[in-house]
Amino acid sequence: MELSWEILVASEILSLVWLDAMFLAQRLDEGLPPRHSIVKGSDGQKFLHMQDWYTVKYGDIVAVPLIANAFLHLATNGEIGLWQWIGFTVLAIVLTTVGFLSCLSPDHKDDQGFRDGLITAQGALHMPYFGVGWSMGIISLLNFFFGKLPTGPVLWLGLFGGVFYLICLVAEFKSGNFDKLKKKEPASTCEALPKDGW
Repeated sequence: MELSWEILVASEILSLVWLDAMFLAQRLDEGLPPRHSIVKGSDGQKFLHMQDWYTVKYGDIVAVPLIANAFLHLATNGEIGLWQWIGFTVLAIVLTTVGFLSCLSPDHKDDQGFRDGLITAQGALHMPYFGVGWSMGIISLLNFFFGKLPTGPVLWLGLFGGVFYLICLVAEFKSGNFDKLKKKEPASTCEALPKDGW
């Protein structure tokens, strides 16, 4: 499959436009706590903004466009049939829904996209981006295994994007960005008493 520079550039532009919309939503959010302030009700966990996530500042800028590039090359070359489009759509909806439910759970640590059990404008933009991006990657990988994505620049760029994104995910877990909410322990009754006992 021959690399189309137009598709590669279009993939980058589409990804950056969506990212810019998310950054704008974050910037316009008047209730957004300060970056790295302590998450309400947590045991000292920091409140994260978009620029604190490895998957955003590196993965979404570098990796996602390369994954989208592989998918769009497959689509424009007619390699994605009706059943794959249905699978892609269902997968994107399921992943988006699972993302929303996970981030709205009581043990989710508040961040720029989900706080106080509510979805922010940035969160509403991010979850479909997440669902569509992962769906593009999965469909592209399946096409690779079935021989519809032959060896060449499109494949290598797509694989690089996928591996790079996985590295960013590992960095998220290692840094604690994906940690669940660690609730602040209430002060014990003994600690609240004066030192002389009464």
